[in-house]
Amino acid sequence: MNEPAFVLHTRPWRETSLIAELLTPGHGRVGVVARGARRGRKGGAGSLQPFALMQVAWRGRGELRTLVSAETEQALPLTGERLFAGLYLNELLLRLLQREDSQQEIFSDYAATVARLAALPAGDEAVAMEAALRRFELRLLVALGYGFPLDYDIHGAAIDPASDYELLPDAGLAPVAQGVREGGRTDGASALAGRHLLALAADRLTEREVLLTAKRLTRAALASHIGPAPLRSRELFR
Repeated sequence: MNEPAFVLHTRPWRETSLIAELLTPGHGRVGVVARGARRGRKGGAGSLQPFALMQVAWRGRGELRTLVSAETEQALPLTGERLFAGLYLNELLLRLLQREDSQQEIFSDYAATVARLAALPAGDEAVAMEAALRRFELRLLVALGYGFPLDYDIHGAAIDPASDYELLPDAGLAPVAQGVREGGRTDGASALAGRHLLALAADRLTEREVLLTAKRLTRAALASHIGPAPLRSRELFR
C-alpha cells in the first residue's frame, strides 16, 4: 500500500525499531512498525518526522503494519508556539481517530492547517494561530459527526446576537434564560455570546473575544470525545 501521510506520533519499539502512528487520506490513522529505524535505515527514523508530507508504503495486516518506505515530499517546519499548536493537532487526532477509517477531508484540513501554521509571520502570529486551530477543530467536529449549527439553536430558532447560549453535549446550542443563569446553572464565564457565535458561523475569526468564545465552545464540544486525561500539548502551551 502506498499513500501520502503525516506522522502523528512515534515511540521506540524493541531495540532498534519504532512504532509510528500515521495520518493518511485513504486509511485514516494507520499504525506501522519501522524496523531498524533507530539504526538509521532508509525510510526509518530520519524520514518519520512530524509536520512533513511523505509518501509511505507498508505491507501486512492487523493492527500494526510493517513500514516498507517513507520519503519526504515537503517539510513544514514548526517552531516556538507554532510547534506546540502542531503537537496539539497531532494529539487531538490520536485521541479522536480510529484506525483504518478513511478520512480524506480530515487529512486535507490537517495538511492545510499545518501549512498555514508554518507560513505565519514571526512576531505577530497569535491571533492567526488561534484562528487556524479553531477552524480546524470546528471542521473536525463536523467531519466526525459531532458538529452542530452555529447560527441556529436546538429549537431551530436563529441565534440572537443579543442573547447568550450554552452548549448541550451532542445536541447543540441552547438559549440561556436570564433567571437560569442567575440561579447558577450557567454562569457568565461559560455562557456563549450570540454575536460571537454568529461571527463563527460567518467565519469571522479576527477578534480576540470571538476566538476566546470559539476556544470555550470547541473545548466543551470535544471534551466528551477525547476522554478525561489532560492533553499534554495544552500543558506545553501553558
